[in-house]
Amino acid sequence: MVAAVVLPLAAALPRGSELAPTEARDGLPRGRVIELAGGPDAGRTSAAVQIVIESQREGDPVAWIQPRGGALYPPDLAAAGVDLDALLVVHVPEDAERAGAAKAAELVLRTGAFGAVVVDASDARVPRGEAWLGRLASLSREHDCRTVLLGPEEASGSLGPLVSMRLRARRRRVRFGQYRMELEVLKDKSGHRPTLPGPREWAGPEGMP
Repeated sequence: MVAAVVLPLAAALPRGSELAPTEARDGLPRGRVIELAGGPDAGRTSAAVQIVIESQREGDPVAWIQPRGGALYPPDLAAAGVDLDALLVVHVPEDAERAGAAKAAELVLRTGAFGAVVVDASDARVPRGEAWLGRLASLSREHDCRTVLLGPEEASGSLGPLVSMRLRARRRRVRFGQYRMELEVLKDKSGHRPTLPGPREWAGPEGMP
């Protein structure tokens, strides 16, 4: 398995937008369930890593829940600015039941110790129905935590109606070694509608065409 490439995504949802002072410095509301949609090469990981970095800058530890053997690569995270000492990574076993990732997220949220919890929900390790999302939403509000779900491709539909904000990430190659990252708001029930900046471009890692 090729590790995910982490590209810096500074201020995807800019500070000082239309958000109240109690909201996130990066424009993402606290106490909400946020879905990042897009395919595996769309840039979801880069967007989620930026949320991790911003939460750590606010003084909060962060948890990341993924299937065992997931794509997180510590050297890339450290190079992007993640404090690995303030990042808890939870691996859901391959033989775990369908609700494995959701149950792990509940346990982590109940501790109240994290400013953000990222859950790789792009495969089948989340339950059907809405009850699990309701529990995550309730715990997120209770502990003022951003719960970020890495969802399926946009065409597959949202993970559920209880998602407060849904963003679509897209990464486009514009020339050899250069990529354009775009984020689009697909849904926003938070009441604090952010304004996304225009597309941003970065050089890819050495060896990436």
